[in-house]
Amino acid sequence: MQTTQISTVSPAYPGHVLQAGSTGSEVARVQSYLNKLFPAAQPLTVDGRFGSGTTAAVRRYQTEKGLQADGRVGRNTWDALIGDYNAAFDGSADTYPGIPLYPGDRSSDIRHMQTALNQIAAVYTGINRQTVDGRYGGNMSAAVRRFQRQFALASDAILGADSWAKIVQVRNGLQAGSPLPVSPPYPGMVLQQGLSGDSVRFVQSYLARVTGRGLTVDGIYGRSTTTVAAEFQHTHGLAMDGKVGRKTWDMLIPAFNRSL
Repeated sequence: MQTTQISTVSPAYPGHVLQAGSTGSEVARVQSYLNKLFPAAQPLTVDGRFGSGTTAAVRRYQTEKGLQADGRVGRNTWDALIGDYNAAFDGSADTYPGIPLYPGDRSSDIRHMQTALNQIAAVYTGINRQTVDGRYGGNMSAAVRRFQRQFALASDAILGADSWAKIVQVRNGLQAGSPLPVSPPYPGMVLQQGLSGDSVRFVQSYLARVTGRGLTVDGIYGRSTTTVAAEFQHTHGLAMDGKVGRKTWDMLIPAFNRSL
């Protein structure tokens, strides 16, 4: 029986045993790490499905490490495997687990991304904050989609390798005091009072930071957004109609980026 202890590796033990029949990104991480640590002619398929091949590979690893060779990944096996990988490849919880994360998934990797997105949302306020619960629900999907749109990624609300890496990069930039610029595409229509959606959220977020006005970022283009947009236009020599067309959009994005 494995003893109870506090995990010191990153990512930390997810809190449940991974074994035959388990699925998800935590299983994919085990598969990916075993492949890197023990290259073989027939590596494990990194699919997040704990089958017979993964059981056998885990058992071989446990035997080599002097652990109970039961083919299951409990705390001791997790800590040993993650520790070995991190030492060899400078890994951490920021390392991509090996498979995309989708709406409806649940895992500690999702919890890690929720924490990172909340840190990003403190500055890039067009991204909604969320409860860090490891559940990829509607609120998480919206946050990922809004992140993707602002950082030139396909806005599919799926956390694949590119989106994962970009979230880590943007969060690290904030922590280092070097925020990354946004580049959301022009929505193709004039934003004005009565409209709503993600592009409106971005406009509100950028206007609030650039002007210093306490503008609510709710995605609804109301009177306050119109007023603050007109103020921005006046300051930048644009026609003061309170609407965000191409000219205002193209001036607002660089202004926001300079303010970071």
